Amino acid sequence: MPHEVTRDGLISALTQKPTLRPLTEPLLLRDVLAMKRQRGDNDIAGFKEVCREFAYGLNGTISGAIWAMNQWIKAADAGRQPWVGKVTQDRRRAFVADCEAVLAGTFGVEFTVEAA
Repeated sequence: MPHEVTRDGLISALTQKPTLRPLTEPLLLRDVLAMKRQRGDNDIAGFKEVCREFAYGLNGTISGAIWAMNQWIKAADAGRQPWVGKVTQDRRRAFVADCEAVLAGTFGVEFTVEAA
């Protein structure tokens, strides 16, 4: 990932931040796809179809894809994208939900309700 070459940019690049280890931190859409495959999701084809809407495909960042997809969902809901059907909109919403869960760290975490 490119960093600024200014003094502050170099310091920021060399300073360790309190995050997940770089090898385990999902960054790209291909990381989400790998997690979906590992979990055994049935909507992998739909996820890949939505990824094809991006210029970078599976090499796009998760946060950038969420932002762009939310803009496209709003545009289609407002009628500015009349060619987008209900199935595509549903896939887009599922895509955003999966990506947000990955960034939140709740992807693959099963929630159970215990009886009181």
